[in-house]
Amino acid sequence: MLQWDRKPHRGAGRLALALLALVAFAVATPARAEEAKSERSNGKFVSYDAAAQSVVVKEGGKDQAYQVKAEGSVLTRTTLTMNGRVAKFDDLKPGMIAIVYWKPDATDAAKRLARKIDIPKIPKELMDEIDAAEKTDSQ
Repeated sequence: MLQWDRKPHRGAGRLALALLALVAFAVATPARAEEAKSERSNGKFVSYDAAAQSVVVKEGGKDQAYQVKAEGSVLTRTTLTMNGRVAKFDDLKPGMIAIVYWKPDATDAAKRLARKIDIPKIPKELMDEIDAAEKTDSQ
């Protein structure tokens, strides 16, 4: 008489693990989709307040405040670059062109949390043209 050896298949455990990982990924994906997407704004830098941890940028003639975090890990702090190099908030001077990447605050939609601020190097001739255009727009 033939005997049948019933041993559990080694692949069955791997299959169960793969299915579990797939379900976990499917559950986690909608949570990531609900996160606010990063926005981009630009204007002229106005001021930095270390005590309030905020910067003000003039955008389209209006001052806009952004919450910043100058200290902390790379994942939590606001990154600041000037001319492509890492900089400190104390290095900022009024009138510099600033590109701000931000997200709305989850607790207060009126607040903007700056994730990254870039201060690009702009030739003097172009800055003169920008200043002249702003003067004609304000008149």
